[in-house]
Amino acid sequence: MSRATTTASTVVIFLLAVNLRPAVTSLGAALPDISVAGSLVAAVLVALPLWAIGLGGWATPWLCGRVGAHRTVTVGLAGLVLSLAGRVLGGSSQLLVGTALACLSIAVLGTMLPLLAGGSAAFTFGLGLGSTAGALVTPAVVMSSSWRYALGLWAIVALLTMQMWQRTPDEALVAPRRAAGTTPAAALTIHFGLISTVTFLVMGWLPGILRDAGVSPTTAGTCLAVSMAMGLPMMLLVPGWTRRWRNQTLLVVVLATPNVIGVTGLLLAPAAAPWLWAVATGAGMGSLAFALTTISLRSKDSSLSLSAVVQGVGYVIAGFGVLACGWLHTHTGTWQTPLLLVLAILLGQITSGHVAVTRRTPAAPVKRTLTVRPQGNAPEVGV
Repeated sequence: MSRATTTASTVVIFLLAVNLRPAVTSLGAALPDISVAGSLVAAVLVALPLWAIGLGGWATPWLCGRVGAHRTVTVGLAGLVLSLAGRVLGGSSQLLVGTALACLSIAVLGTMLPLLAGGSAAFTFGLGLGSTAGALVTPAVVMSSSWRYALGLWAIVALLTMQMWQRTPDEALVAPRRAAGTTPAAALTIHFGLISTVTFLVMGWLPGILRDAGVSPTTAGTCLAVSMAMGLPMMLLVPGWTRRWRNQTLLVVVLATPNVIGVTGLLLAPAAAPWLWAVATGAGMGSLAFALTTISLRSKDSSLSLSAVVQGVGYVIAGFGVLACGWLHTHTGTWQTPLLLVLAILLGQITSGHVAVTRRTPAAPVKRTLTVRPQGNAPEVGV
């Protein structure tokens, strides 16, 4: 692969990754101002993306096997454009359906990208930048116009990315292989699911937690943007740490610690230091970069199947976790019990991460059909 082709590949991977989170973070940033979202609809809107992404991840290997990697990504981008534009054109039903379809499209892109990226930091950094942009830009647009414009503008970003993708030749990217089976990775799947639970809870509920504690809407929205922004350096640095750190369990603990601090602060004194809790929860998003990089580096043999299994099941697990937290908030009227549950989830995240990086199970036999670039050293994935 030439240097120019490699550069084109990096840019395209970055742009695709940027589109993986604004559909969700923009929703979280605008949720208190969405007139058609009552309390129950709001709880479903936070959990729905995770279920949709999980189910969509399962279908991606099937789609890729029939139309190829390039067309699969094109289908994902086209679906994202249409659903992001359509979900703001009606009431709560259109918002729910559009969000579900958008996240199904994100699932296709998100399942393909770890394999296309091959452990590149362009993937995780683009993911973090998209999260930050969705949280930072959306409240400003809501204040200047309406929530419909604020959510709908991300369809334009997806459309521009699709135009760029259409001009990218197949050979500019490393195509994922289609595996003849799946490689079981139960510990990594649980680890990814618990990480995603905490990540989506932060994206969906942080402004609401702070506003209920007496923080002004502007400050609460800005805190979400700060949280997403703090994830950016972690998304850039963690892929390299994942390759180089010999003690992977220590890395799991280090990456989870900021979230423990942030969630504890939100539990005990949310209005006392909202900026500190935002910074801590943002830094904790390095755990997501660790999990995604591990998927990329451990997919040499199982290819697309490992990404589909870990992300598919993991996001479904996260969906139930997020819904449980929303249900607890609705029925208790406070955030104390949901945040205690989040602390328990973080403990499970550390435990499953330890198991995932310290135990080794032979992979299922795989028929190799394509040649891919060799990857760097990766932590062991356990069952």
